[in-house]
Amino acid sequence: MLKPIFALAAIAVIVGQAEIERQFAHNRGNVGAPLSLNSEPAQVLVRACGNCHSDRTEWPWYSHVPAVSWWMALHVRQGRNMLDFSEWQRYSEQQRLDKSESICGLISTGRMPPRPYTAMHPEAKLTETEKKAVCAWAKEVAIGAR
Repeated sequence: MLKPIFALAAIAVIVGQAEIERQFAHNRGNVGAPLSLNSEPAQVLVRACGNCHSDRTEWPWYSHVPAVSWWMALHVRQGRNMLDFSEWQRYSEQQRLDKSESICGLISTGRMPPRPYTAMHPEAKLTETEKKAVCAWAKEVAIGAR
């Protein structure tokens, strides 16, 4: 009696995992980058924000563990819904202005990147200098939008 239930549960987990990996296939392209990749703000944004806010997510080994993978996929999907650097060029000028100002505000106040993320990914922590560079970029976006 338990064997069929276990088999069905295992199939559901495998199918669910395959669907998550299909939805978030890794793309190494630089589609719609918000600024030159040689600039300091771009390097900061890619390093600290790219895993959740672009299609360049690098899934760690534990992201393939059922339940953990679902939780991580949900958070990445939510992150991309709020801001997706891979879609930057498709945003309207007003959207880019709003998003760049929001980025500056969120990193200046320490709300982004989230503490649980930086605990697992110390490379995502931002120095004050990096925060200032990103905010200077955001001001340039605002000037360009006027």
